[in-house]
Amino acid sequence: MRRYLKTKYILGLVLVLFLSACAEDLGNYDYSEINEVTINGIESEYEALTGEPFKITTELQFTLDSDVDDQNYEYKWSAINPSLVPADQEEFLLGDTKNLDVTSLKLTPGEYSGYFRVTDKETGVYWVKKFKITVKTTIYEGWLAMSDVNGATRLDMLSYIDNQYKFIPDVLDYVGSELTLKGAPENVYCFPYDAQKYGIYLTSSETGTTKIDPDTFGWALEDYLSFEMLSNVPTDFKADFIEEVGSWSSLMHSDGNFYYWFRIYRWNYDLPINIVNGETQYFEAAPHLGAADGYGSDVIYDNTNKRFVRHPYNTKECYEMADGSYFSYHTGNKELVYMKRTDYNGGEVFALLKDPDNNDLFLARMASRRWNSVISQVGYDQIPAEIAADMVNADNYAIDPTFGYIFYNVGSKLYQYDLGLKTSKLMLDKGANDISLVTYIKRSPVSKKLIVASYDAGAANGTMEIYSVPAVNGDLTLEQSYEGFGKIVSLSYRQR
Repeated sequence: MRRYLKTKYILGLVLVLFLSACAEDLGNYDYSEINEVTINGIESEYEALTGEPFKITTELQFTLDSDVDDQNYEYKWSAINPSLVPADQEEFLLGDTKNLDVTSLKLTPGEYSGYFRVTDKETGVYWVKKFKITVKTTIYEGWLAMSDVNGATRLDMLSYIDNQYKFIPDVLDYVGSELTLKGAPENVYCFPYDAQKYGIYLTSSETGTTKIDPDTFGWALEDYLSFEMLSNVPTDFKADFIEEVGSWSSLMHSDGNFYYWFRIYRWNYDLPINIVNGETQYFEAAPHLGAADGYGSDVIYDNTNKRFVRHPYNTKECYEMADGSYFSYHTGNKELVYMKRTDYNGGEVFALLKDPDNNDLFLARMASRRWNSVISQVGYDQIPAEIAADMVNADNYAIDPTFGYIFYNVGSKLYQYDLGLKTSKLMLDKGANDISLVTYIKRSPVSKKLIVASYDAGAANGTMEIYSVPAVNGDLTLEQSYEGFGKIVSLSYRQR
């Protein structure tokens, strides 16, 4: 017991001494306030142009430094692209002074997270202000038009900058691109073929088909479409057209063949896909396409066997379809005049078929849904003979995605066909000017507006007009008009 009491006494004494030491130690620290900074003058968002000056003036307030001496602080302006995965993100140094004053901004177009950092050299403590920078160029976004100017190819642009359009004739020359398009103009097509890659494809008769840099419009030999193909083809291989089909995939048509590009499986354009499952012979594919949306099936017309076939998502072959109640997919000897998928009625493929024996014209309609690979029939009607006489020889066709009207032009006159009433109405008469293009551009700010391009052959002056299409066969309403082009033969929109 005595031993226990002694031990207890000693432990108590140690505890008292410890608490006493702690109490005495409370006064041994000298607490001091740090020099804090408040950063003002920086907006939450900025827009800037590549190659142009970019300035930001700051207002700094320090709690312990009323007479600010810049020698006591370090400044750092930087930017990163947040859309990239962290491993690919690169920090771009913009400046190291209190106020940002860049004479020529070197950031490529895109959206960046900007950072301004102030460091107190004495303490090493720093403060950061974050903001957003959207970097554009004078060719950042807008319409691209393949124009024919006295038989030569010219790429024109309606550049959308500062909430308005600026016309840039011969945009490749304007930016000093390495590419010179030769021969007659054929096609321009823009679309994102990968999550991080955007394609601007150009085709002319002598150049073939090639991409250009989507930001600078620069060009190198490896931009030729042939470098995206696994087949042994000429460097200047030429596509009739390329069209986006479904998710991260596209079909390219050339000389009666379709080639498939599928990003998810890393399929490049290799062997043609115009062969039916179970058959051994390739068929000649017509140069028209009922392109799928989402994960649906493409509709292709077999010129060899005069039949419609479907090409399902993520496959390298085609399949026959069972006949429906409206028509046989085996069309006998009928020739395909035009085919296009539209968003009308939830997604339909419109196909115009001609009987070569008498020029009778028929409209076949097939349902093509975004999430369904099955193609089903919607209708089959003969176009009235008095309308078919002009429609069968039309220069251009376009399907209205809202009302299902078929627009077509013969020379300078534009007509609208109502498939329900089976009537045709003259909508525009350009007189001495010919109409060179009638189209809808799905990937554009005016996806549901009708676009009509016309030109004065004598003056070599082309015009692009955008119309709204009313219900119940009302007159077209002109919304936008732009001049200065050549004869527009193809049109696409460079999106952002």
